[in-house]
Amino acid sequence: MTGISDEQIIREAVRLVDEGLAVTMLVKGRSMLPFILGGQESAVLTQPGDIRPGDVVLARIDGCRYVLHRVMEVSADKVVLMGDGNIRGQEICRPSDVLARADEVVGADGRHRRLDTPKARRQARVWRRLLPLRRYLLAIYKRTILRNIKIR
Repeated sequence: MTGISDEQIIREAVRLVDEGLAVTMLVKGRSMLPFILGGQESAVLTQPGDIRPGDVVLARIDGCRYVLHRVMEVSADKVVLMGDGNIRGQEICRPSDVLARADEVVGADGRHRRLDTPKARRQARVWRRLLPLRRYLLAIYKRTILRNIKIR
């Protein structure tokens, strides 16, 4: 029995998004904490359209790996991304490497939560301004809220 790789799954999801379908994928990792809980929540991916700072996108980085991160800056030749749960480090890709946008998250309980509302964008902006304090805020979050959540 052969398994399907993550890359094959993502390529198929991107193909479906390109055809105009919305695709729901389980998010892995903790790079989007506290806004997306990897292993528990799924992102609803749609066509990226015109991307702007604050959008959460699926992008191909260095032609070999995929990230679901927030757009920090957009120009004609580059897009700067950073995970909400990261305390440093950014990825840079071309606009053509942005494969999908996630405007919605589905929790383990089936509830849908929009990422593109004015309130959600305001929360993300405040979180970005707290970058110097993220290390401490994330440590508290992981030791309290995430402590009792089993990550798949």
